[in-house]
Amino acid sequence: MKISIYGAGNQKLYLERLKIHERFGGNLLYGGAAMAIEMAKAGYDVILAEPNKNKLSEEQWEKVESANVKVTDNDLEAARHGEIHIFFTPFGKSCDIIKNVIEKLPENSVICTTCTVNPLLLYYELEPILRLKRKDLGVSSFHPASVPGTELNQHYVIAGETLTKKKLATDEQINKLVELCKSINKKPYVVPAELVSAVADMGVLVTALALSGILCFYYLGTRYIKAHKDLIEKQIINSLYTVASLVESSGVEGMAKALNPELVIRAAKSMLLVDKQKDLELALDLLSQLSEESLRDIEEAEVKETYVVATQELVKEIEKLGGKRVLEGMIRRSQKRLLENTYCK
Repeated sequence: MKISIYGAGNQKLYLERLKIHERFGGNLLYGGAAMAIEMAKAGYDVILAEPNKNKLSEEQWEKVESANVKVTDNDLEAARHGEIHIFFTPFGKSCDIIKNVIEKLPENSVICTTCTVNPLLLYYELEPILRLKRKDLGVSSFHPASVPGTELNQHYVIAGETLTKKKLATDEQINKLVELCKSINKKPYVVPAELVSAVADMGVLVTALALSGILCFYYLGTRYIKAHKDLIEKQIINSLYTVASLVESSGVEGMAKALNPELVIRAAKSMLLVDKQKDLELALDLLSQLSEESLRDIEEAEVKETYVVATQELVKEIEKLGGKRVLEGMIRRSQKRLLENTYCK
């Protein structure tokens, strides 16, 4: 199988600033270059496209080429090569790079995003081409959910159909990615396309802490307090929507000002009802240690006009009033706005 990987990864960032090798180990070559080496060693025909040769030292490039990876500085050469195209390209540039090469991709290829562009956003960006000229192409992800080349890189996140059952790639294309993942001794996780960023990008830190808090409260409420699960779930929804809506309208500091860390600390202490609530104890400790500078920034922030609504209920209301096609157009535009400022600016 032929594989094209775009972007070798910024080795200076990994080694000098983040010191990935000290924290997570590995072979001192990370990112797209590490992916290319791993796949070539598994017997695949791999080409690595990297226009900026300064991303790696001469010694590092020699290591890549000695693994039988073909190196090119021409994205179009890589585009003509692969059945699977994995973009480890820079934030803010991935969409344009993919648009520039899409016409050259072999028939039935699958385009795979990593951390630098969300697969659903990419699909929307490419939709006119995919629906009219290149109906054969699929869009998914081959997201390492960690830095490739480290000891933590033991799995890949693959974007399947959306939560509304829309297929961005064929079953055959998804299965090809699953088999690739298994063949390099990694565990594949096929998830709905909308979930890729939440469970694999850097924001997974927020997802993990939120999930911990949700599950802790859910089991505390239903098993210890003996409240009905519908009540607990509605309180969870209310908290999450409130926080998310405030961040969207007013930014993190505006959200913090509206919620008032001191008030949250005082109120949340009353929920320390059982032993081993380490997540809540840690949260209270972190909130109580906010620096004076942070507290000052929060106090000076602006809380803007915000509508806190249940989004799934709002979707139902829009469909009732405007119909299915109006709803689909509004959802597409709002989903793009949710993602594009991060990935395609």
